[in-house]
Amino acid sequence: MKYVIGVDGGGTKTEAVAYNLEGEEISRGYGGYANVVINVREAIDNIISAIKQCQASVTGECVYIYLGIAGIESSTHVSTLGKTIMEHFRTKFSVVNDARIAHAASLKGESGILVISGTGSICLGVKDGQIKTTGGWGHLLGDEGSGYWIVIQAFKQIIKEVDAGIPLSQLSIALLERLNVKEAHYLKTFVYSASKGEIAAYVPTIVEHASLGSHVAAQILEKAGEQLGEIAVRLYYKMQFQAGIKIALQGSVLIHVTEVREAFINYVKSHIQDAEFFTEDVSAAKGAYYLALQELEK
Repeated sequence: MKYVIGVDGGGTKTEAVAYNLEGEEISRGYGGYANVVINVREAIDNIISAIKQCQASVTGECVYIYLGIAGIESSTHVSTLGKTIMEHFRTKFSVVNDARIAHAASLKGESGILVISGTGSICLGVKDGQIKTTGGWGHLLGDEGSGYWIVIQAFKQIIKEVDAGIPLSQLSIALLERLNVKEAHYLKTFVYSASKGEIAAYVPTIVEHASLGSHVAAQILEKAGEQLGEIAVRLYYKMQFQAGIKIALQGSVLIHVTEVREAFINYVKSHIQDAEFFTEDVSAAKGAYYLALQELEK
């Protein structure tokens, strides 16, 4: 039996999935983070481990490994990972950014736009073989509308209330309680030492308070959706898409936070009236399968 392996390598975990050539899943393997920006050697070890775990229960010939890896944009990282893949598996392979395989999974390899908002955010478009992005500049330069961005806005609101000498809002009190601190100045210690993921983990508190009627929380979530809408519309015009554009939504924030998703869709519709939205939560590894098939057919 011939099969392909799709690898979805993110900032917290790696997922390797084997598919037969008809697209049926036959095995899975998991590993730690794959973002090479964090630690290239450890990330590659995690990727290799996930692929080997996936292959352990499969018999047959692996004819392609298609990898979508976070932070892989550096040509040096691509070369290092490619050499390691060949050493271990000796098969055809491709390495792209993880957003590319997520796009293929959501739109089944077809043209359109994918907007991702989880811990970070990015917008990726594919049209006539061209691939372009907006956003995706990381938490210091962008990540608009992401989980990280949402929590930082709430933390900034705490600072505004403290500097203005006004009583803390219920949202601010709840966030400080979750941080297990009594005074706002401890925010600096947390924010400047915590990872993006650790900060983004406070999104549920903001969502909860929005549902309880917090105007501040609701505004932050609505603004997040609008920010994501802006980068999607920017890419729509940048790539000169035509009528009937397909826009897929992925990531925990866009999929699970209703306020953000609705604000995003409303913003996009106000600029692109005939946009068609897709919100199915599909494993990005399936996108790697679609792209591997395209390579095998060349």
